[in-house]
Amino acid sequence: MQEYYLNSEKKICLMELSEFKELEGAYPHKRNLFRSMNPVQYCKAESYGDCLFGTMKIPRALKGRVTYIVFGFYLRGEELLLIEDGSFLKTCLGRLEKIIPTECSMHQFLVMIFEMLIEDDVIYLQQQEEKLASIEEELLKKIPEHFYEIILQYRKRFSAYHAYYEQLVNLADAMQSDFGQILTDKERSLWQLYANRVERLHDHVELLREYLVQIRELYQSLIDVQQNKVMSILTVVTTIFLPLTLIAGWYGMNFPNMPEFGWKYAYPVVIVVSICIIAGEIIYFKKKKML
Repeated sequence: MQEYYLNSEKKICLMELSEFKELEGAYPHKRNLFRSMNPVQYCKAESYGDCLFGTMKIPRALKGRVTYIVFGFYLRGEELLLIEDGSFLKTCLGRLEKIIPTECSMHQFLVMIFEMLIEDDVIYLQQQEEKLASIEEELLKKIPEHFYEIILQYRKRFSAYHAYYEQLVNLADAMQSDFGQILTDKERSLWQLYANRVERLHDHVELLREYLVQIRELYQSLIDVQQNKVMSILTVVTTIFLPLTLIAGWYGMNFPNMPEFGWKYAYPVVIVVSICIIAGEIIYFKKKKML
């Protein structure tokens, strides 16, 4: 367990889940928080008058996969417990120590932690948008292999962030409404600013999901165009050789009274006629812009 102090009265404790389980003292509803962290399902906050606690599940994209950082928080009076088995919160607290204002309440400090969770998300979403734009440009040049696998990775990623921001919006709204009676005007305004920022991130993810759908539709339309070209070529080739098939079938019947069988120029004439037919069809199809 590591302890941090905003001042002589306000204490922040960073601990692992096992340490929180063995923690002694008056911590009402501690069991509820411990149960919510086994495992953490989503971002939420609950208030019981004498305490406020919740869980956080933060998506992070790593090498095409979505992983999650999870932690819990428990606020009672001037004491804030942060529960995590990793090192993410330790890094956050190290950064916050340098920028904490002199007069900072525990709710303000909690908002600062939540703000730090999303401070780089705008840049990340802009990078994702640029990558989608490059995929669209490449798609117009050449249809890539494994396209649907790439799209599926982006869809999973955006779905995770979409659900994450929606949960944060609900959490911030709950902080202002359900827990509003214990907040000062300044704290309530900070939660409102945080909610507005998360809503903008949520809207950005919505746009990215729509962009992804448009790219998928573009891919499907290009595939359809390519298939139509192939079918058009096959149709033209079949049409060109259809008269030749008729001639071959006609003279392949071998009836004894067919006069061409006795004519010594019959074979070269059939060849010339076949070439003329093919040339005429090619000219016709080029005029119709089918070749």
